[in-house]
Amino acid sequence: MKKKVLLNVLVGLVLITPFIASAATTAGVCDAANMESVDGIINWATCVLMSTVIPFLFAIATAAFIWGVIQFYLNPTNEEKRKKGKGFIVGGLIALFVITSMWGITRIFSGTFGVDTVIPTIEDISTN
Repeated sequence: MKKKVLLNVLVGLVLITPFIASAATTAGVCDAANMESVDGIINWATCVLMSTVIPFLFAIATAAFIWGVIQFYLNPTNEEKRKKGKGFIVGGLIALFVITSMWGITRIFSGTFGVDTVIPTIEDISTN
């Protein structure tokens, strides 16, 4: 029972961490004031996608990877559960790679075409 509660707390923390970091770094960036033009709507949608949806998917992929590692190591004798764990590990790693690559490709395109994008970063708060 304690393992299940600890696992649920761990997964919850993994899922909520990107939202906390994203809220700290993108507050006020996705401004809906310039929604009169198609360009403004596209910029707003891209900003929302890159600052909320992608970190959420990143958190799910991380949780899937961690869940796979836990399933793999907690079931050394049950080959079926180890196989499921391997599947979560591989799927989580592929998802993390694809999401990270998406951020990189977006950065390349935004630099090439001069479009402003929001890629979540962690700010250094020690300088305050």
